[in-house]
Amino acid sequence: MFTPVACSQCGKPFQVQQDTLGKPTVCPWCQATVTALPVGAPAPAPIAPEPLSLDEAPATPAPPPATPRSKAARVLLAGAAVLALVAATGATIAVKQRKHGHLAAYEWKAYSPPDRAFTVEMLGTPAADPDAPAGETRYVAEGWYSGTKTWVGWRDLTQTQVQLAGTKDNFAHFKDVFGPDRLQSRFGGAVVRDATTNFENPLTREVRTDAGGVRAVERMLVYPTGPRPRAYFVGIAGALDFDDPAVARLFDSFRVSE
Repeated sequence: MFTPVACSQCGKPFQVQQDTLGKPTVCPWCQATVTALPVGAPAPAPIAPEPLSLDEAPATPAPPPATPRSKAARVLLAGAAVLALVAATGATIAVKQRKHGHLAAYEWKAYSPPDRAFTVEMLGTPAADPDAPAGETRYVAEGWYSGTKTWVGWRDLTQTQVQLAGTKDNFAHFKDVFGPDRLQSRFGGAVVRDATTNFENPLTREVRTDAGGVRAVERMLVYPTGPRPRAYFVGIAGALDFDDPAVARLFDSFRVSE
């Protein structure tokens, strides 16, 4: 026969066999061990535990030992640290080398003027130069990372210049048109070259200046025939050598449209 009782811990009712009344039993709700008393009966006063002596006091349990990292995890962490250090070092070097003439491949961009008269590769995005000489149109671009400047300009030939371009001493006539003062006025330094490098198809003159930190090279190319008789001016300047591959790349990329 079952008798309803109440848990003295959680207060919830449950039933026990009559022969277990007054005896310890486990509450099915909160799992506490309580005395099985009929519902409405006063709960027995709790028995205070005897105080423990100092010798009997339980010792504070020691913390569990730390689980050692596996060898693979340590290797991965070390590798990640090395990669982070390499990336930080590379970024620092890249920042310090900016604007010091170190060319980046992504800086080169093909350019063609609105009239599509020619194509050329330049460092960066060209913009019209308000300081171009009178009668000349010039576009200048600067590499964002290298700081190296490239430019291309042109002026239409007069009828007289068209005729002189076809003579055997054409270089003498155009020497006054294309002088070293063009570079010296912009970048300073000493003239290290002022010469005609090709006498026809097209007539080509080259000037080089060296200002120590900045070296500049500019070429004049004369095209007296075709739909646009012009003299073109192509140049590069920056912290570079005269035999730098960038110099050859600029001049080799220049193509006049027929």
